[in-house]
Amino acid sequence: MNKIYIKVALALLALSGYMHNGAYASEAVEKSCTENCSLRHRPLSVYQQYKEEANGNLDETIEALNYLENSKDILLKLYDADVQEYSDFGIGNDRTLYIKKIGNMNIGRLDITIPYSSKYKNAVRQYWDYKYDKNPDEKIINGKVARLYCKDKVLIEKLNTDPDNTSNKKIYSLASRNYKEEMTVIVCPSRVLDFDGEINKETELEDVYKNQKLIETDIDPVEALNKYGDNIAGFIIKNDEKNDQVRITYINAIYDNGNPNEVYRKFRHRTDEFKKITELSEKITPNNE
Repeated sequence: MNKIYIKVALALLALSGYMHNGAYASEAVEKSCTENCSLRHRPLSVYQQYKEEANGNLDETIEALNYLENSKDILLKLYDADVQEYSDFGIGNDRTLYIKKIGNMNIGRLDITIPYSSKYKNAVRQYWDYKYDKNPDEKIINGKVARLYCKDKVLIEKLNTDPDNTSNKKIYSLASRNYKEEMTVIVCPSRVLDFDGEINKETELEDVYKNQKLIETDIDPVEALNKYGDNIAGFIIKNDEKNDQVRITYINAIYDNGNPNEVYRKFRHRTDEFKKITELSEKITPNNE
């Protein structure tokens, strides 16, 4: 089995607390990756397309997963928040937009319900798609893959679109998909890493991830985001088999850093994302189609 994939799987096991010792972990990983681990079912096209970006550093992978777990936890807390405190705007059948502003944070939440729980897997695929060959208008996760930790954990590279920045500086954000049969959490590449430089195959990022500021998870999530002072975005997609439907929630939290031009661009981008997500939801088909 490819050593890179063994190392990635080791990282996943380590983060989950399953690594009791090295020998046991190596044996368990190889067994699970060859028999029933979800990594075994990876689409080869993804790994072929990004083979130059594939990462085999176990320690770096663990630090990236820790950082992504922090983002996922905050998204879930925002999802669980009482929407009665939000201003709501009905934008069509089974679609509601919620907005809430506290301090410097502006939380936008789009709830969409689509019929038939059989569409769940395709709904997840619709919004978790970062391939080069897809039109940007047909996907939410845009940018260049700078590093591939596994098919569900990637580092995305984008150009800084700030017109006040003439250096064409590249910025980097992690994205992930945490898939379960009943619910999936997608972390969009929205938290820009505090990193000054350009990432290539030789760049070591373990310490970069270790030194990133984390969002507090033991206080109110909006208060935590105000203290953190940055943006976050992602999806919570639920497989509601009881009511035979799929419930899609997209959360996009914008921090007002005092730069009106930058804040305006973020709001405009969020509005475009809301529109695109709604349009993409209408194209989701049952899993067997």
